[in-house]
Amino acid sequence: MGLTLDIDKLDPQGATSFATVRALGIVYGSLVEVGPKLQIRPGLARSWAFNAQGTQLRLHLRPNVKFQDGSSFDAADVKASLERILDPATKAAARANILTIKTITANGLDVTLDLTIPNVAILAALDGVNMAMLSSDDIKAGNVGKTVNGTGPFKFVSWEPGQSVKLVSNATYWGGKPKLDTVTFRVIPTEASILSALNAGTIQFSVITSPLVAKQAGSNLKVYKTPGLAYVALQLNAKVAPFDKLGVRLAIQCAVSRAEVVKTASSGEGAVIGPITSPAYASDPKARPCPSVDLAKAKQYLTDAGYPNGLTIKTMVAPTQFATASGTAQSLKSQLAKAGITLEIDAVDDSTFVSRWLAGDFGSSVANNGGRIDPDTMYTRYFTSTGNLNKVAGYSSATLDANFTKGKASGRVTDRKAAYTAISKELEDNAVWIWLFSPYEYRVAAKNVTGFIPLATGSLIELRKVDLK
Repeated sequence: MGLTLDIDKLDPQGATSFATVRALGIVYGSLVEVGPKLQIRPGLARSWAFNAQGTQLRLHLRPNVKFQDGSSFDAADVKASLERILDPATKAAARANILTIKTITANGLDVTLDLTIPNVAILAALDGVNMAMLSSDDIKAGNVGKTVNGTGPFKFVSWEPGQSVKLVSNATYWGGKPKLDTVTFRVIPTEASILSALNAGTIQFSVITSPLVAKQAGSNLKVYKTPGLAYVALQLNAKVAPFDKLGVRLAIQCAVSRAEVVKTASSGEGAVIGPITSPAYASDPKARPCPSVDLAKAKQYLTDAGYPNGLTIKTMVAPTQFATASGTAQSLKSQLAKAGITLEIDAVDDSTFVSRWLAGDFGSSVANNGGRIDPDTMYTRYFTSTGNLNKVAGYSSATLDANFTKGKASGRVTDRKAAYTAISKELEDNAVWIWLFSPYEYRVAAKNVTGFIPLATGSLIELRKVDLK
């Protein structure tokens, strides 16, 4: 399998880069999974139930699950894993999503989560590599991130930084031994080179982010094209000048045509979006102060903010992070110039981008973020006052905190949608970020690859069902 970027760590609970998430996502398991129809399905938990108030979640674990070192998985491992995520010292990527957990009770193969408030979103929060279940022994020994010991379909063998990550099938996997004996993630610098390797037969599978490259796949290859939950945005840090001025942020919003970004940066491949991409709660992309470009209004916002002659801003971009990164930045630069905003592009390598991004060390950035099926787990960590990624978002408010709490509390989609519509409105009215588009997900495979099921989450967990004919 070809990837343009190497993984950057071995701790799944701290993974944020797409390469790391994809590779470790088939080595580690989570309590629940998201299926091809965006349904929550059993993972390491075979069943679950909330109490009537939504303040307690009981999970029943699969029996006879083994870690890859041969040790047994049980409720004690779940308790230790969740407590590690909740520990601020871990710097877990999804910590904010489970902060409503008050106590964790482990008993054999049963786990009870008592919550501080009603929170139906907690179930969806338990999906994904950032919620990886770890061995309690590994946690106690301080081995997490140094050794790799999951419950997933593939076992870690080696990592040669800058070159490859090698995995082998897990014969004791609870879902049955995968048909693939090995999966090797090879670092290949460009997607064009990856496509050449696919055509030559030296690799059999890859995730492609460039629609141009995907369109060039020959008849000897399969292309899986699916709508995704991920989104591309110009992230504005409202704690950094001049983005601390609402007028500047609104001017940027009113000067940008999302459709033009899709056309020029993504060859027309992608959907214009608002903040929330989950189909059940999707934001209306027209429900924003400037549904279409309004240069007069943009210039007026700048004048009101104290910049009657325009201003210069800088945005951080990692050209290798995703294929449309540079094109998106260039499209924004061209469009913003018409409103008197000069955009300087600060191109950095991927590792620099991630470290500065996590530290909130930027004024604006062009980013491609993974989406989630539940708006709570998608944005609580960014836009609540206690969110562990609020430093990245640069914005929170008491009303956002209150609406996220309302969204957690109800099991009715209509009630939850009202809360998330209010959240989306506040984010758009304050031009917190400039949400641009949701790209399609492309997986390109050799013709002899069979059994793969693409997932909108971007997870590659269905490699467990793949065979080479």
